[in-house]
This record gives sequence, C-alpha cells and structure tokens, in this order.
Amino acid sequence: MSHSDHDPCPTPAARKQAPFSPRAAAVFLVGLSFLVMVVSGLAVTIAPSGRLARELGWTLLGLGRAQWELLHLSMGLLFIGAGGWHIWLHWPVIRNLLWSAAAQTLCHRRELALAVGLVGGVIVLVLFWWPPVSWLDLIVQGFRRGG
Repeated sequence: MSHSDHDPCPTPAARKQAPFSPRAAAVFLVGLSFLVMVVSGLAVTIAPSGRLARELGWTLLGLGRAQWELLHLSMGLLFIGAGGWHIWLHWPVIRNLLWSAAAQTLCHRRELALAVGLVGGVIVLVLFWWPPVSWLDLIVQGFRRGG
C-alpha cells in the first residue's frame, strides 16, 4: 500500500469532506498552547519586575509584562483543559501503556518510575531551593536587574 492509501485527505475535495477529528484538535490544542506558554514564560522571565516594567514602558512584541502574564496564565488554563481532553480521548491507549490486561500487571514500570522520579525530584529541589533549580532563580533575578 502506498502512503496515499492511508491519507484521509489526499485531495482538496477529500480535505473539504473529511470529518472533524476531536483527536487531532486535542493534539493541536495541547501542542500550540504549550508553544505559546514557552514563549510567554520566557517573556515573563526576562521582563523587569511589574513596577519597573510599567515605569519603563517595557514591551516585547507589542505586549507589556501584564499582558504576557495574562497570556501565560490563560494558555496554562487552556493547556490544562486541552490536556484533560487529550487524556480522555486517548484513555484506552494510556490505560494500555499502564496496565496489561493479559498479564494482569503494571506495564512500563521503568518509564513510569522515571517520570514520577523526575517530577518528584524537581518538586523536592524547588521546596528546598537546591541547585540546579535555585540557579534558575538567580538567572531570572539577573535578567530582571539587567545583567
């Protein structure tokens, strides 16, 4: 079979008639909101503090600090909603990654342990303000002081 045999939209006419795909929409929403959060997070990180940003009239790409913060928060909420929708739509796949019905056992234990360990480790580093996360705070403070 050729690639076009699996393509749901091989022609312009087929693209017009293709049904709406909730799975594709969820994937695109998660991906695009993530990318905007990365950009807005970087903008908020390099922006001077709120009062100083207002006094200087600081902007980046036409948006002030408060607008970047609101964009970041709004995208975070959209990301949470889209992520929940994505999980709901793909729950059978996620369940199969976690649990083998045939073997009646937890699957991908190493991968799950790695994810839990990394997330838990970062949380611990933040709670105790240990390197390397404490270095991030120093870097951000350096950006805000202008050097």
